[in-house]
Amino acid sequence: MLKEHNYIQGTAARKLEYDVYEENKVLSRKKKQRKNNKAKVKVVLCALIIFATGCLAMYRSAKITETNYLIHKQSKVYDDIRDENIRLKVAIENDINIQGIKLYVENELGMHNPDDHQITYVKIPQRDITIVSDAARIEEKKNSNVVSNILNKVGLMIGVLY
Repeated sequence: MLKEHNYIQGTAARKLEYDVYEENKVLSRKKKQRKNNKAKVKVVLCALIIFATGCLAMYRSAKITETNYLIHKQSKVYDDIRDENIRLKVAIENDINIQGIKLYVENELGMHNPDDHQITYVKIPQRDITIVSDAARIEEKKNSNVVSNILNKVGLMIGVLY
């Protein structure tokens, strides 16, 4: 059998016993240049990633600041409208003159308080009856069954815990 460390995996080529790049100056410079190029590319990519992350963070902060500005602006408009509404309610309450309304109703509309013969009393039975449909009764039973089932299950779980 072949010794695996003397051959390149998957081929019949033997491994070199020495490093070609160490003995040949041109090849060693090319190898160093490739390593340097790879390192430079990695540094540039890392710098680009850091720059992109910073730009993303700045953009997010700018959006948050813009949203907060719009919220503040809308809340200020809301406060102004609410204050105006309160002022208008107070003005309406102050402008209402009960005596003036009573005079207007009596003189202009011809309304007056009812006389004693115009008042009719209605006798309401002591027992107030509410008629419930069958569909409502069935629905109420379903709801009460669901609630009682839930309460029973909760009670069982509490009993199991203790």
